[in-house]
Amino acid sequence: MEGTSDTNACAESAPTQPISPTNIRSSVHAGKHIPQAAEVDTWEASVHAATQAINNLHEYNRDTGQRGRSFTLPVTPGCEATIPVWSGRTEWLRQLRHHITHTPTGQAALTAHSIGIERLMAVATAHARFADSTTGRGVTASRNLIAHHAGVSLSVINRTRRVLKTLSMGVEVERGRTLRTHEYMAAELHHGGQQHQAASVWALSSPKSIVDATPSPPQRPSRPRRTRAARRLTRHRTRLQQPTNAASTTHPQATCADTLSPGTYVPSHNLSLRSTHQRAHARPTTPTPHPRPLHLQQAAATLASRSPVLAHGHIGNICDTIKAAGIDTTRWTGHDIAQTLDRDTTQRGWTWPTADWISSPVALLRWRLTHIDWTGPSPSQHRTAADARRRREQHTRRTALDHRNVTQATLEQRAVALAQIRRTLRHTTRCRVDIR
Repeated sequence: MEGTSDTNACAESAPTQPISPTNIRSSVHAGKHIPQAAEVDTWEASVHAATQAINNLHEYNRDTGQRGRSFTLPVTPGCEATIPVWSGRTEWLRQLRHHITHTPTGQAALTAHSIGIERLMAVATAHARFADSTTGRGVTASRNLIAHHAGVSLSVINRTRRVLKTLSMGVEVERGRTLRTHEYMAAELHHGGQQHQAASVWALSSPKSIVDATPSPPQRPSRPRRTRAARRLTRHRTRLQQPTNAASTTHPQATCADTLSPGTYVPSHNLSLRSTHQRAHARPTTPTPHPRPLHLQQAAATLASRSPVLAHGHIGNICDTIKAAGIDTTRWTGHDIAQTLDRDTTQRGWTWPTADWISSPVALLRWRLTHIDWTGPSPSQHRTAADARRRREQHTRRTALDHRNVTQATLEQRAVALAQIRRTLRHTTRCRVDIR
């Protein structure tokens, strides 16, 4: 129809200006769309922009030092300049253990954040595992990964980090957060997956005060070096001790040379010393485990008997859990621990789960013990103090009764006193009559 178009069937609204080749962006040839110069330029510009954006993301990952299988938050330039580097993985852990066990500041930090020494050291060891071996910085592992390596909960990770902050031995350089748009794309370009959150960045430090307060490790005595002549003499004696003829091979106990010859005599004690030295080096050097204290084992056994849910747990694990919680079993018996747990459960409105509903009873016990203060006197000590107070009161009462019985008059003394009173009254009455 004349005056109509493909997109508008109304003749009134159809465009009337002539169509020139310069206004056409593309044409149709044999049913196929053929891009013209303007579309080609736009496409090339889009490809160039996308390539430039990808290159910028690659450069961003290189500049921020991305490594591993996750994207880490970039550290603000200059913020680590004021953080002292650590003294090495082993030395840093030794400094931390000495500070929390021998200084009031470290012990106060443990008490303030309710964490035991062994669990704190386990988490600190996991942190040190992911730190740079030279500077102690670059701890970018997530809390879940650190908890997996340390074998603790996320709450213990948080409390350990608070202790490290208090002692200035751990600094949170960047707080974990949600990734921004360009960081999200850089993370996907880095490891090929989607990542929306990034963990905190920590730096482990050895401040000067900590280094000065930590005593130097004991130096092992250096082993004296043998001279070349001594090594040559040892090889010579070894060759002389080896069998050289058939007789010595047939009879192992026979000497390897003529024992009457002064030039070939070898003392028998050299062989015994050498073989003993070799056997000593060949023996395994595993340290002998120290047995757990008897009072700790008794407390764990009593607690397991009082709590049926712990009956399936190994008694050694229960001992280690009680010790890690900082409970002094010389003051707290198994009955005291069970009684305190029951009272705490009642006050919180909780109930103990049955064995069918719990998969790790020792882990539950560890978690419960960390939420109770065990520094005060135990129920046994309260009972002992009450018994001592009651015995003192009974002794005071018996002493008062004995004193009263001793000072009480006998029948003879009462008769004499009554006779004296009667005489006094008769004398007084007679005097009054005389006066009248």
